[in-house]
Amino acid sequence: MLLTLAAFILALGILIVIHELGHYSVARLCGVRILRFSVGFGKVLYQRTDRHGTEWAVSALPLGGYVKMLDAREGEVAEHERHLAFNHQSVWRRIAIVAAGPLANLALASLLYAGLYMVGTMEPEPGQAPPVPVIQAVSPGGAAAEAGLQAGDRVLAVGGLEMGAPDQFVSTVSRNAGRPLAMRVERGGERLDLTIMPREATDDAGAPVGRIGVQIGLDTKFVEVRYGPFESVIKGVQRTAEVSWFSLKMLGRMLTGDASWRNLSGPVTIADYAGQTARIGFSAYITFIALVSVSLGVLNLLPIPVLDGGHLLYYLVEIVRGSPPPERWLEVGQRAGLAVLLALMSLALFNDFARLLG
Repeated sequence: MLLTLAAFILALGILIVIHELGHYSVARLCGVRILRFSVGFGKVLYQRTDRHGTEWAVSALPLGGYVKMLDAREGEVAEHERHLAFNHQSVWRRIAIVAAGPLANLALASLLYAGLYMVGTMEPEPGQAPPVPVIQAVSPGGAAAEAGLQAGDRVLAVGGLEMGAPDQFVSTVSRNAGRPLAMRVERGGERLDLTIMPREATDDAGAPVGRIGVQIGLDTKFVEVRYGPFESVIKGVQRTAEVSWFSLKMLGRMLTGDASWRNLSGPVTIADYAGQTARIGFSAYITFIALVSVSLGVLNLLPIPVLDGGHLLYYLVEIVRGSPPPERWLEVGQRAGLAVLLALMSLALFNDFARLLG
């Protein structure tokens, strides 16, 4: 429990600091006066003021942070300091300052992935025969056990289709609930033909699917591969782009109903994963931080008012209109964005506790 909590707080602290440093650094470059840099909310546990007049604070609730800038919309600004206020910067500077936070998270993920590539990653050994699914475990009393499947069986074909990947196997079984499936496996160098009847179950969305009660993987052999600094950075950026695109696709599938909203995770699940990866080892934990950093960057770029992406949307409207959106638009947008954010947080927490109790 202590390891899980420590791993979660450390990961969250790193991601928050990097995100807010993105905002802070670009704001300083643009000449904006920074009043406060805070990690966490609520009661201040530690604070100090630097020579620029910026107050650095650590607060009791570590679920976020903020950079408070001089802004005439939030208080009176002396005439001689107007050029230091955020709201008096050009729209392009404001875009750069706001976008810098989530982009800093994406940059962190790229660097973490690059570091892993330089240290060494496990990749499939070149020159192997095409991989096939392998039965790793069979549940007693399940459809697979009744059909005679055993751990170690190499699945060659199901329903007359050659199997090359676990997801193909799972998809084929899922589509055939209650229908007999011919299965060809290799066991001890011999090929066997079996017939299996997937039992009907339900997925996260409540739809009927077939299940046979096995754990499946690949028989692929892996070797450790290291890359040079330049190639590692390129691969790190590519990996970040792939994970970002996957996150957006999953969000799109949830919006269209093609994926269950039960896939949405909150702080409890994230903390659990932090603890699990920390127990596995350094590389797994770094991979976890990189993944959450990508998620944080993508989430904050969504065009939802209250998030960084919502502010960027306002600035794009300002560019098109030639003037900032009316205050009424901003008020309605903030309320709607806050409602969406609270709904997502509530759903994420509900999913967390459903997993915990289920």
